[in-house]
Amino acid sequence: MTAIARAFDWFERLSTGRASSIDAIAAEDGFDAGYVSHILPLAFHSPKMVMGIFTGNQPADLTGRRLIWTTEVALRW
Repeated sequence: MTAIARAFDWFERLSTGRASSIDAIAAEDGFDAGYVSHILPLAFHSPKMVMGIFTGNQPADLTGRRLIWTTEVALRW
C-alpha cells in the first residue's frame, strides 16, 4: 500500500510541476531514480484494483513484489 500511495504522490507532483523529473523526486525523497521509475506506474492501475488492494480483496497471487516489478498495466479499466 505504501508503494501505491507513493506512486500517486509522485504522479501528482510531476503532473502539477512541483517536481521537475523522476530524478528530482528520487533526490528529494531519498530513493534511487530506478526505484521511482518502477513504482510510478502503480498510479495508473484501475481504481477497482487499487481499492481491492486497500480493502484486502486482491487476488492471493497479487503480491507487493509482483505488483511493483510487473510490466503489465491494463490499458482499459
